[in-house]
Amino acid sequence: MSATSSGRIRHQDEIGKYIPPGHQETVNVRLVDEDFCSSFEMNLGIVQPGGEAEPHDHENEHQIVYIMEGLCDVGLGDEPMVECGPGTVIEIPPKLKHAVVAKGDVPLKCLVLYSPPLPPRDEVPVDG
Repeated sequence: MSATSSGRIRHQDEIGKYIPPGHQETVNVRLVDEDFCSSFEMNLGIVQPGGEAEPHDHENEHQIVYIMEGLCDVGLGDEPMVECGPGTVIEIPPKLKHAVVAKGDVPLKCLVLYSPPLPPRDEVPVDG
């Protein structure tokens, strides 16, 4: 599939990938950015088994994580880690410290939404 001239229909493989700061063995694809809608951004997150998002929070952004494939442990605030799998919806309000550790034998694939979109940060572009 090739992108349309308007860019409104495209395949995830045609969109640049990046490694978010504080994440190991993680590659994200920003599927929808603030240029389309200033209210949110949507990412595909792929975390290899053993990869993680170190404990962190977001100053102003609400985050929703929907687990599509794989398993992970998720920690919110001071609560113990909870195992999450496909179909799990995780709501993370601003300023709540959270961490994710992928586990099992297959990559963790999740859809991640932020509202408002994340501000610029030290992302590392990934080729291919």
